[in-house]
Amino acid sequence: MSDISNDFVLIIAGILVFVAGALAVYGGGEWTAKRFTSNRGIYEQLVGKELYRLFLKVTPQEFFIYHVFFVFVAVGMSGLMLENWITGTLLGLVVGVFGPRLWLKSQWGKRIDNLNSQVEEAMIYMSNSFKANPALPDAMQDVVNSMGPPLTQEFSVMLKEYKLGTPLDNALINMQRRVPARNLQLAIAALLIGRTVGGNIPKILEDIAGTIRESYRLERVIDTQTAQGKMQAWVMGLMPAAVIGLFYLMDPELITPLFETFAGFIILSVAALFNIIGVIFILKIVRIQV
Repeated sequence: MSDISNDFVLIIAGILVFVAGALAVYGGGEWTAKRFTSNRGIYEQLVGKELYRLFLKVTPQEFFIYHVFFVFVAVGMSGLMLENWITGTLLGLVVGVFGPRLWLKSQWGKRIDNLNSQVEEAMIYMSNSFKANPALPDAMQDVVNSMGPPLTQEFSVMLKEYKLGTPLDNALINMQRRVPARNLQLAIAALLIGRTVGGNIPKILEDIAGTIRESYRLERVIDTQTAQGKMQAWVMGLMPAAVIGLFYLMDPELITPLFETFAGFIILSVAALFNIIGVIFILKIVRIQV
């Protein structure tokens, strides 16, 4: 009965600490975030650029509030689920501190993939528009009007720079530096060269779309051809564990010394190390960049 009452007291205490922390963040978080960013600018330097390039309508100060609140939530949930407040607090702190930053990085990776997938269609739009109205900014505006984000967001920033007086070539170069999307950088490089040498812009745009389309086709072919090699890598990586499990089921006394003696730990560590190295080498061999 006493154990149940102690657990109940711990749960109530954890809930009260969580509520107190949440109220503190809600009431004073904005002031703390402003002081934090205005005095040292650390958080704004780390997160501000990531929020800006993702076009998230959240300021670094607001993201700081959400981040601190997420830390409290992660600590509270980890403590309740693990039923051990020391371990739960440590795990919650790790998840709470690094979780939002990892989320921002994953969102940036998804954004780059989406940009690459939109470039081919954008080049076709621009080529058709340029044939009707031979003005590249107007063709880009048609892309903004016809397609969706994230490509239209980047084009909108570039067009705003152009309308504010930045030369079109410089605005294109700024977008090329700002967005490390392979297909978009290829398209911008071809456009800049075509404008410099006076090439046929619609033909250049169509060629870019064809090049990107062929690149995707080759990637699919390569993925199909290398799928067997990737599967072999994972089979080789999992096979030792399966063999150890099989031997353990057949004769536990034969395999138990590996887990109970120092020599066994050394053998398992060396075997695991070489196994991981082998899998990495196989995956590198079958990975072909197009």
